Amino acid sequence: MQHARDITDKAVDLTAKELAQKGATQSGANPDRNAIRQHFAFIESMFEPFSRLPDPVRYDPLIADLNAAMAKLNTGSVNNTELSNDVSFVNPHLDKMTTDGGYLQGWTGDAAMAFKANFVDTFKSISGNQFTVLSTLKGILQAHREMWLRARADIDKIAENTKNALDNAGGCGKNQWTFEFSVLSAVSAIGGVVVAIATGGVVPLAAIGALASVGGAGVAGLTASGDSAETIVNSMRQAVDELLRHIQEVETQQIAQKVRALTDAVNANKDKIVAARPNLAGMKDRDLTGDSGMGRSD
Repeated sequence: MQHARDITDKAVDLTAKELAQKGATQSGANPDRNAIRQHFAFIESMFEPFSRLPDPVRYDPLIADLNAAMAKLNTGSVNNTELSNDVSFVNPHLDKMTTDGGYLQGWTGDAAMAFKANFVDTFKSISGNQFTVLSTLKGILQAHREMWLRARADIDKIAENTKNALDNAGGCGKNQWTFEFSVLSAVSAIGGVVVAIATGGVVPLAAIGALASVGGAGVAGLTASGDSAETIVNSMRQAVDELLRHIQEVETQQIAQKVRALTDAVNANKDKIVAARPNLAGMKDRDLTGDSGMGRSD
């Protein structure tokens, strides 16, 4: 908001100077600075929403929680990507689920066979898929945090360039300036991922990953020139409107799209992310050693 007040003061000073030079006040009275200030009153209200941007630091605990959860699920069954390169430890406790240790050998019941087929044999794939889902969610949070970081930097740069343009108006050289929008590339740092499914192999779920496929076109910008306060302030207004549009585009067309895609992918592949309910659950004691349970060992 200090930027807004500084720009208003500079615009008022430059306009008053312009009016005096043009002889707009034939009576010899000084230009009405209060009227000029009222003319530029919209500047503060234009900047006010940017004073309420979310603090990017508030994303850090959420991302740290996801990192911790990913470390617990890391079986080493999923290749590292840009989303998981800071999760370096494989959880050795999960290794104990990769084999039945011979305990089921000789048991012939349906529940025993289902446990091995649905839990033991698929454990690495399912925990790997959970790891991938968390890493994608982490990437989405990182992209959102980066968007707000860059939005703050962009609005600050717009204000600084506007103040410089107002200061340089009427000089010897051409008064020209540029507004850039780095917020457009906020998503480009997030890599793509694939989901390894329980049936074997790796199936790419493009809807979940490939966040880098959008928003990486680079930094767009606006170039303006002029010496009048009205021209400079109008170019600033256009830049602010463009920045708001770009923030909305990144958030609603890129980041929110990935959230929806992740949700759809999880809902469509629940059997690849959460193991089936054990057949033994709820089974009566007398059935445990029957054909529908563990059967009988040799």
